[in-house]
Amino acid sequence: MSVSFTDGSRDLNIEKALQHGTHSAGSSEQAEAGETADRTYDIDCTVIGRAWIPREGLEISPPVRVRYEKHPWITAFEFDGLRAAPARRTGIGNKAAKGFVKSLSTIYSKAYDEYRAYGGDESFDAGAYFSDAAKHFASMASDPQKARLFSKFCGFAENMWREGDEEMLRICLNDVLPALLSDATAGEAFEKSITAEFRSYLEGGRSGAKNDSR
Repeated sequence: MSVSFTDGSRDLNIEKALQHGTHSAGSSEQAEAGETADRTYDIDCTVIGRAWIPREGLEISPPVRVRYEKHPWITAFEFDGLRAAPARRTGIGNKAAKGFVKSLSTIYSKAYDEYRAYGGDESFDAGAYFSDAAKHFASMASDPQKARLFSKFCGFAENMWREGDEEMLRICLNDVLPALLSDATAGEAFEKSITAEFRSYLEGGRSGAKNDSR
């Protein structure tokens, strides 16, 4: 997902739309670029400047907010109510367990400590590792102050299904989801956090990687 910021006027916004075109555009080219930008982006004012938000390829759940998150293990801008719409899944992916450990570390400070505790590079028990991580986040579902983190882990679990290799798909369906959906509250929050495509897959009764095709 690409959301860009500028502190300038609409003329600067037009210039941005022209940045991949000619460097010396006349008034007609500028007008055309401005119209293209207006059709392609929603432009809004925020506390850190004008925001260019693509109209396509996004899933929006108002209200949209920009937050500055600072943790001991990561510092970043985060968006509430706005996320990239994932490309439609076409089959089993190729992302392995270590790649998901890295992804998990962006929302779980103990990700690498737990990785080493579960065997690390020598004999990593991925099933137990991700299952216990799911249990950790499942406990947050009923806490309003931690619900956002639970939702992020739901997205992480969906990415295991969307991008994972055969091992990770199996772990997602047979280890992570049963641990994550430990009670009714977690189940309801999970339903609100995943995409319609993933929901349809689960409702279709697919229980393992053998039902997928590349």
